[in-house]
Amino acid sequence: MKKVFCIFAFAFSLSAFPVFSYEYASDAFVISGSSVRSLIDENCASVSGGVLKTVYDGREYTRNVKKCSQVHTGDELVDYFTEMALEETELNINKNGVFAAGANWPTAWTRDMSYAVSLSLSFLFPETVEKSLESRVENGFILQDTGSGGSYPVSTDRIVWGSAAYEYALVKQDDAYFQKVYNVITNTINYDYNVNYDSRFQLFRGETSFLDWREQTYPRWMDSIYIAESCALGTNVLYYSAMKNAASIAERFNRDEEALLWNSRAESLRNAIISHFWISEKKYFGAYLISNIDTVLYQGYETLGESLAVLYDVADNCDFLSIINAVKPGKLGMSVVAPQLSAVPSYHNDAVWPFVQGFRGLAAKKAGDAAVCENEFAAMLYCAAMFRSFKENYVASKCTEDTQTNSDRQLWSDAAFLAYIYRILCGIEPRSDGIAVSPLVFDSFTDGITAKGVSIGNTVLNLHISGNGGTVVSFMVNGKTVPNDYVIPYNSGTVSVEICVEKSQLYKNSYAAAKEKTFAFNADDVQPAVPLASVSMEKNKAFISWKQKNADGFTVMKDGAVFAKTTDRSITVRGGKNAAVYSVTAVSSDSVPVLPGTFVRVESAANTVLLEAENADVSGGFIAQEDSLDPVKAAVSYDLEKVVSNYGKYVKEWGAEEGDFITFTFNAKKDGLYAIDFRFKNGHGPVNTGEKCAVRAVLADGELVRRIAFPQQGGWASWAFSAPVTVRLSKGTHAITLASDSFCYTQHHKLNDIYVDLVRVSRIEPIESR
Repeated sequence: MKKVFCIFAFAFSLSAFPVFSYEYASDAFVISGSSVRSLIDENCASVSGGVLKTVYDGREYTRNVKKCSQVHTGDELVDYFTEMALEETELNINKNGVFAAGANWPTAWTRDMSYAVSLSLSFLFPETVEKSLESRVENGFILQDTGSGGSYPVSTDRIVWGSAAYEYALVKQDDAYFQKVYNVITNTINYDYNVNYDSRFQLFRGETSFLDWREQTYPRWMDSIYIAESCALGTNVLYYSAMKNAASIAERFNRDEEALLWNSRAESLRNAIISHFWISEKKYFGAYLISNIDTVLYQGYETLGESLAVLYDVADNCDFLSIINAVKPGKLGMSVVAPQLSAVPSYHNDAVWPFVQGFRGLAAKKAGDAAVCENEFAAMLYCAAMFRSFKENYVASKCTEDTQTNSDRQLWSDAAFLAYIYRILCGIEPRSDGIAVSPLVFDSFTDGITAKGVSIGNTVLNLHISGNGGTVVSFMVNGKTVPNDYVIPYNSGTVSVEICVEKSQLYKNSYAAAKEKTFAFNADDVQPAVPLASVSMEKNKAFISWKQKNADGFTVMKDGAVFAKTTDRSITVRGGKNAAVYSVTAVSSDSVPVLPGTFVRVESAANTVLLEAENADVSGGFIAQEDSLDPVKAAVSYDLEKVVSNYGKYVKEWGAEEGDFITFTFNAKKDGLYAIDFRFKNGHGPVNTGEKCAVRAVLADGELVRRIAFPQQGGWASWAFSAPVTVRLSKGTHAITLASDSFCYTQHHKLNDIYVDLVRVSRIEPIESR
């Protein structure tokens, strides 16, 4: 056991405060005694006269803070950083009067602003919150930030606005505003039901919220096409929260049928989240589903999604503690994803983000784990002291700020620290029935905590808290004793609140148990390299091979089930009457979750047909001729060249008008379940910018199957296949149509055109087998 973190605080009179310390074993925080300060080596920080002094890497740095906080904890250092967080938040209000994401990000982003509002800003900066929320709505719909593959619907976490706006509506307490929020939430979700809802799983598709740097959290082979097909834990929890908020607003207005509808939808989604993400033997949720005809759950730990599942009651309350303690944190607290990916630089991989720590702290408080809650607070405090700002993120393994990109005064990082002050220490919580106050006061705060002038819902709180712990033993309002679980009504005017707390057995147990915990794995574990398989065909044999090495060998999956285990880096399989999907996964002897390798489809002329777009019934675009002198004439996709269209022709600039269509005629030789995907190009700009993703409707014999995304690929050089759609077809002739309809527009009402080369139709199973 080694003491490694040290921060010293001095009062304005320079009389020394007690020195609190963290100890840790095996590079993971373990609470030892009373502590709220992280301390490292010779580094120290002090506050005197409103000036912070820190020593870092042998150099001394200073920073002044001018704003005067109305919260006093009896700890000069904590009070200083409360003031700094408030000051930085004000500095993040841009010239348009809305929140910028941070020093390096001058515009308002839906997810950053919304998470910050949900953490603490809803009642601390109400006027700016309202303007910021309004700036991210257009024509009654929430705007999605830029993201993978050309934004929506590859990225769909815009729905986080629904949680933030509802929480601000509680603060504002205005019926007209509640109605506006209700309209925006319900408009957006109803639209999403038509575009990115997967009826097979009863989940919403789209990438993991905020983790939108693909190679940082997804396997290398998984491009925007398959990210658009995936279903993420955190994003679906956000949809659940928005639905519950819609139901709550309907109940406010006594609209019983609407409340019943949204509660029913929310419950269906919650059941689907538990059914598809919950890992019963590990007692936490998997991070995301990867879908390619069959589906794989990646069992990695995604900290924000896990925390939201606790906070929004998606998880059962008996599982709260197991979720919070499933993975062993690192030196700076819990990284945003675990385990880490090999050979990937730090940003989301190998990184701690303070805003995620804020949600994790709130979830730990709700779960009753004060030790975890305090650990994350101490780590956040340490990093703020060392770098003199609430940074965007930190390298988890090195305790540095040198990630791939970073920013000072990141809005949601400031909001996370303020959440610790106002919502955890002070325990202030706006609810539908009023303002709850349930403090959690760590042992190192010995002089009581006061908060003055906190305005919520036409109520102004002047709060004083005494004692340590999280169990309220006395509660007084304006000098009168009230029940310990009293909820202060909105519109109460100025209210004086006196609360005394003590340490429950659960509180004591959380510290005592800290050294005895067992974990599924460590956050800093690194999983083996992801196998990148390729396939070649010779007659009726397929050769699947990969270059990556792994001492523990590989598991080969076929159609979602274990097919073989091998220590080689290749396997031979036979073709068949049905096309089959294989993936190769590296084995981990340490029970660390691993990402699956590339999904490859083994097909043949016996089960797969390629139908040319130029020979179909086409409305919109025009037939283009490839410049190649010797065009490829492939019968199956193995023979296709990535940069050349099949037979030298394709449909160019297609789908830019509503009503455009391409109808292929397909003759099914047998009844069965068929996979349908389209060879396309979308080169409208870099893969991670703009609003250039195309959406198209797929119809079979005139009936809508579903809508799919055609994400931008970064250039026009290469062809790609869309994600497969499965449909049951009987023996005989069928019409397969790709079309632009009213749900294919971008957020700003544009239809992005694409190039279409062909459709691939593969029989994957007879009808009676499913």
